[in-house]
Amino acid sequence: MQAVRFWQNRLRKFRDHPAAVIPFFQKQFYYRWVSDKYIPLYKNIHFLSYDETIDSIIDNNLSIVRFGDEVFDMLLGIGIYFNGWRQRYDQTLAQRLKEVLASTNDRLLVCFNPELIFKTKSEMVALGIGEQHQFWTNSRVYLRDYIHAERVYGRALAFQERYNKNLPYDKIIKHLAKKHLIIVASNTARFAGKQFGITTDYIEGPASDAWGSYQQLLSTALEIASSYDKEKVLIMTALGPSSKVMVYDLTKVGFTAWDTGQFFDLALERLIG
Repeated sequence: MQAVRFWQNRLRKFRDHPAAVIPFFQKQFYYRWVSDKYIPLYKNIHFLSYDETIDSIIDNNLSIVRFGDEVFDMLLGIGIYFNGWRQRYDQTLAQRLKEVLASTNDRLLVCFNPELIFKTKSEMVALGIGEQHQFWTNSRVYLRDYIHAERVYGRALAFQERYNKNLPYDKIIKHLAKKHLIIVASNTARFAGKQFGITTDYIEGPASDAWGSYQQLLSTALEIASSYDKEKVLIMTALGPSSKVMVYDLTKVGFTAWDTGQFFDLALERLIG
């Protein structure tokens, strides 16, 4: 069944955007074989630890965006598909993501997965995760176009307990309690109206293809956020790649926003208590 879903997702990519077949074959039959040669380009880049990533955004009231392997596929013309969820390829979205990747805004912590991007195929095989090597091919090859040697970057997996074994739930919960929270996500009914912060507003996003509703979602978030003290507002978004653009746009106008991704799915029970 898993193999069937895997191929169904791939076929949907090509059906929705036939040109995606070109970067797909480039990735599979060229870049995946040469991507390890790019790893030395990143040896002097400063990445925070998991703990430092969480501490940095909380202690300094920073925004955060997290880039996994699939975002680089989007930049090259391949949509993102996962089980029943998808974000079709959109050229404008891809261009906006490039802006976020290249950001030099000191209030925005950009995060990647150095523990996976910068391992060679042989290292991954030794760890028993050799099949994951191909997922990070485009990250290894194209990150060089956006990363700045003089900047500090965070860890994209800092919110995932599977990797961050010391995820500080207590610190996160205390931080949220001091904020006017605006949660922008699909299926907000799962939160059952929980008040995580001083106030908690919910904005319902689409289950898939959030980019098509981006301007409306952003406008709604800004309208609600503008009614509170800007320093006490935290917008938390889970809209796939659209979240990264939203965090970037909100940060530019002085708000703090977190690209939480699967954080709520993985940690909702711990947060609700």
